[in-house]
Amino acid sequence: MAIKFRTIGQIEHGVYPFENAVASVDTFNGAFGTVTSGAFTVAKSASKAIMLVEVGDDAGMPKYAVAKNSQVRVIDLAKLDGQEIEVYDYPLPDKIEKGNKLVSQEDGSLKVDAGVSSTAFYLEVKEFIGNKDGVVVLVHGATA
Repeated sequence: MAIKFRTIGQIEHGVYPFENAVASVDTFNGAFGTVTSGAFTVAKSASKAIMLVEVGDDAGMPKYAVAKNSQVRVIDLAKLDGQEIEVYDYPLPDKIEKGNKLVSQEDGSLKVDAGVSSTAFYLEVKEFIGNKDGVVVLVHGATA
């Protein structure tokens, strides 16, 4: 469970933030990237991420593998500007603090970037969930 809606109302109201794609490489649930011609590719400074319902023996593990050529559900976080979501385990960096600004890096995971522009897409850490297994983040700059 890498990325999760914060409230049920985010699913019931507003725009539908998903698109279908095929993973262009082996990756993980929660990886950030882009979708071009129906293919998902991990990418730096991306506002889209794989958001699958995990099943099987690996469900709930810190990293949930997604094989190349698998069908994936991709969430466009740009459509959730100003809303909170939950992020767990991968793609989070090892060390984060409340107030950190997170952006995606080339491998699809997130990193802390204190110098990110206020008009760029980033996720702001608002609070920790559980024993620092997850965080609540506020989606910012979705129009960039």
